Amino acid sequence: MAIQTSKAVTEIKVVNSGSQDVVSEFNLKVTSYDDSDQEGTTIESENSFQLDTTERTSSSDGWVAYASLTQAKLEEWGGEELTQWVSQTTGNQASWINSVINPPAPSQVDKALPF
Repeated sequence: MAIQTSKAVTEIKVVNSGSQDVVSEFNLKVTSYDDSDQEGTTIESENSFQLDTTERTSSSDGWVAYASLTQAKLEEWGGEELTQWVSQTTGNQASWINSVINPPAPSQVDKALPF
């Protein structure tokens, strides 16, 4: 019984500036499940990340052509905001999965009348 997690970019938006394809925003989805019951424990969360496009052109330092763009590069550009969101999200997903697999005891239970 182990929790499996994956990340996937689901959408990319670029500045409407012609042929340069300056990435301005992307969506990242985090999916987690327990390998003992993938169907019953799968949970997904998605978030959008804005990128600073100020004065960004194909002659800028660190420019990556759209055709050469990778998920890892987008995650790097997402920076600390993305890292914190992924960490918090995977923690929340793990807590939910664990509560599904090992439900907490109810705070109250029915009891037969003593009379």
